[in-house]
Amino acid sequence: MDVLDAWSLSDEQLLRQGRDALRLGRYREACDVLAEYCGRSIRMERQIPSSALAYYGLAVGHAENVRDGLEICFQALAADRRNPNAYLCIARLYVLADAKKNAIDVLGQGLRVAKNHRGLIALRRDLGVRQRRAVPFLPRESALNVRLGKVLRKLRKNPPPATGAV
Repeated sequence: MDVLDAWSLSDEQLLRQGRDALRLGRYREACDVLAEYCGRSIRMERQIPSSALAYYGLAVGHAENVRDGLEICFQALAADRRNPNAYLCIARLYVLADAKKNAIDVLGQGLRVAKNHRGLIALRRDLGVRQRRAVPFLPRESALNVRLGKVLRKLRKNPPPATGAV
């Protein structure tokens, strides 16, 4: 991003431009724009919103270094534990780092905070989170667990009709 362009944009425009660049996968541009936004907030002695910091961490993770991006995202999460976007950014960085289990754990924490967050739900669906075993003390691969799991899944999708005796 050109320095003159940055000065001509308001804080809201910078933040919007950074989020749009992230959404489009232009991580270097998002990193530059959000760095300017965060730098401006620091210079004016304003607290950086937790979501903006998380977006910046995601951009840094993709454009530069995953570990640095995660560190920034964890700072955002520490500032606001109720921010579902921070959980989403951390989970996306874990996916980038091939740490699927960590990503799923963070998604679960985020969904406890905001159970209807579209981004968290979509990423969890994309990762293909397994359901609980039908018989928890048996191995997942046991024939009983496999068959019971299939039956239970069918029952959840198509519950039997209610036979209401009045």
